[in-house]
Amino acid sequence: MVNGLLGHASWTALALVALASPSLAQAQEEENAPDTAEEGQPPQQKGLGDIIVTAQRVEQLSQRAPLPIDVIQPEELAQQNVLRAEDLSRITPALAATGGAGGTTVFFVRGVGNTTVNAYSDPAISFNYDGVYIGRPSSTSGVFYDLERVEVLKGPQGTLYGRNATAGAINVIPTRPKLGEVSGRFMFGYGNYDWLTGEAAVNLPIGEKVAMRASGSVARRDAFLTDGTGNQREHAGRFQIYAEPNPDLTLRIGADYAHQGGASASGFYLGAVDPTFGPTGFAGYNFTPTGFPRTQGLIDPASNALLSQRFIGQLGRTGAVVDSSPFNDNDYWGITGELTYSTDLGTLTVQPAYREASLEYAFAGAFRRGYTKEEDSQTSLEIRWAGMLGDSIDYQIGGMYFDEDISANAHYNQQSLVPYQEFSTGTESWAGFSMVTFHVTGQLSLTAAGRYTSDKKSFDGTSNVYILFCGNPAPPQDFCPDLPFAPLLDTEEAFQDFYTSRGIPVTPVPLFVLPPQAGGSQTAPFVLRSPIVIDSALKNDKFTYRLAAQYEFTPRNMVYASFETGYHAGGFSFARGVETYEPETIRAYTLGSKNRLFENRVQLNVEAFLWKYRNQQFSQFGYDLGNPPSTVFLTRNIGNSTIKGVDIDLEVMPTETTQLSANVQYLDARYDSFVYYAPNQGLPPNTACSYSPTTQTTPGGTINVFAIDCSGNRSFNSPKWSLNLNARQEIPLGTHKAVLQGGTRYRSSSYSTADYLPYLKSRGNFVSYASITLTDADESKFVTLYVNNIEDNQRLLGGTTNPAGLIVSNAEQPRTYGVRIGSNF
Repeated sequence: MVNGLLGHASWTALALVALASPSLAQAQEEENAPDTAEEGQPPQQKGLGDIIVTAQRVEQLSQRAPLPIDVIQPEELAQQNVLRAEDLSRITPALAATGGAGGTTVFFVRGVGNTTVNAYSDPAISFNYDGVYIGRPSSTSGVFYDLERVEVLKGPQGTLYGRNATAGAINVIPTRPKLGEVSGRFMFGYGNYDWLTGEAAVNLPIGEKVAMRASGSVARRDAFLTDGTGNQREHAGRFQIYAEPNPDLTLRIGADYAHQGGASASGFYLGAVDPTFGPTGFAGYNFTPTGFPRTQGLIDPASNALLSQRFIGQLGRTGAVVDSSPFNDNDYWGITGELTYSTDLGTLTVQPAYREASLEYAFAGAFRRGYTKEEDSQTSLEIRWAGMLGDSIDYQIGGMYFDEDISANAHYNQQSLVPYQEFSTGTESWAGFSMVTFHVTGQLSLTAAGRYTSDKKSFDGTSNVYILFCGNPAPPQDFCPDLPFAPLLDTEEAFQDFYTSRGIPVTPVPLFVLPPQAGGSQTAPFVLRSPIVIDSALKNDKFTYRLAAQYEFTPRNMVYASFETGYHAGGFSFARGVETYEPETIRAYTLGSKNRLFENRVQLNVEAFLWKYRNQQFSQFGYDLGNPPSTVFLTRNIGNSTIKGVDIDLEVMPTETTQLSANVQYLDARYDSFVYYAPNQGLPPNTACSYSPTTQTTPGGTINVFAIDCSGNRSFNSPKWSLNLNARQEIPLGTHKAVLQGGTRYRSSSYSTADYLPYLKSRGNFVSYASITLTDADESKFVTLYVNNIEDNQRLLGGTTNPAGLIVSNAEQPRTYGVRIGSNF
């Protein structure tokens, strides 16, 4: 099990010896050197600055935290125009994030994650805003402004932070009010696509012991796509008040609101997939690229012209179009309290929170229209106690309660199939946790942490699936040139009336299997009504833990090793035969080193990791096990994987005005076992994986399926190489200065779909940026000219096949450029 880790660890050790050892003696001399600052004044910080993080629920220097973490500063967020959660993937190499319909965001860290885009499954990466776990991936919008920092934790989070997560955590930490300070800032930006961004914040004292901070943001942009989808209309605001009645007691209350308008991007047609036949029958699938640019949306007339020519065998006709009007009308708000009370024995922290989301959105993609209306509410309470036992033991102990309730209705028009869903779901989670660190010597520390979690989930809902058929769906082909495509109607009643008024029966029994005297027909069109009813509950309990050791050669050079486990609860799907899925677990081994060298001008961090993933969950569009099967979005357990690699982070400050950085990640992530099933309806599945016919027993009877085996393939969203290079140069200009910044990121190729088709591979590419800023000496006023994605490379983001055999894909942002002006006071 540990051979892979030991191999990578050997390279890590060699790198550390080569790079760090010659400097350890020098570093020790620096630490012991006399303080040259004037008496009574703190020594001046030289070289690279220190960053405070709270990834372990206590404040500590990032360079002394024995865990893998990327810290993103506010300047980087502004540089990369980070306005939504998916934008973070442009900064941290370990993270892959993709925006979906409505406000949904899909996260993967080093190949671990899931494409959670509905209300009945939980994300594998914990998203925490202001210390509060956010249960819905649709509720991560409207928070990326006026921030202290963003922390991206890599690896399972099974002890202290939020709810359990197998892949990692994203912690978004707002700037907090400051006592006795009048200060503020604003930033205004304008760029191509009429991209308008604005952000402002003000901090005001209210007497000597109270302060308030108010901030807000706005983002408006035209669409990247020619059909007008993917435009942005967002605004948000936050208000905080902080009180410190005495040095031992603090209280902070924060409230925030965000609105997301605009529309989700529809995507573009990558190509067409058609079966081919030879003298002996089926000969394979042929892929024909459309040649469409990645900015040509699905509702563009040229895209609809292609779709309308495609023959849909199930309906026996051509003429389909995408004619919906995608939109977002989503509102989010929440309130958070935080009380801390310090005593001689320790510090008590109490953090209650309540959040709501009201979502209504429509999107296109592989559908004619998908629509969701959803109401979410969550209540959480976390209580922690941190203290010391003597001079050698630090400890934390605490508990968390989380309660979430969701009610929703949705329908997904796929031209030939429409499920109408109405459901409610709830989650109640309790957890108790603790962490103890024993300082064996002044240099060696040992840590043990554990967490017991109890998750209860309930689901009560109905999905009535309507499937259109032009007579017998099996060959020989029937033709129905006048059969209407599934209409854009909001209710089942209207949908049924639409067809029955035209003499087309709606029935729960396939008419072609009935004799003529019972209304059966081999040729007449009909609509099959297939209900899916779920009224179920799940209960999962798990103890997860972390063991770590840390050795400090000097206060700025240390090594650490850890073993930790993670757990992610099971859940539900609206899918017959696969209504529920089991929890997934992960074990992670980490060996790392963090170093500051050469008078604090070089920072070198190295991490080797080995993760063993069990009973992995995967969410995708696919078929359920009904008879006949329905196209659904479902989550299933697909098997196990092994993930290993090395992460190297280097920052160099050769002069006081020059800063260079490089972050390189090598990743070998593969599925040890990955098997899933697709219905056998005559033609074999379109996949690069091996497959074989078999049968499965379902509540509706025995059905024929293909067992698809993708074992041995690379994990999803796991490029072998990820690289970020950045440079910053200050040029003095009298009472002003110019700041030149530039950099590039590289991601090698990766897959994000379960069929591993070569034309759906995301090809490796470079994406570069550059900016020039003119500011005064104290950086109180600035103007910046910037360009992002200089190469105009738009990396492919997966693909889904629609009923007409066209592959719908999405891509990263195109080239953007503009100007930002701002002031700090």
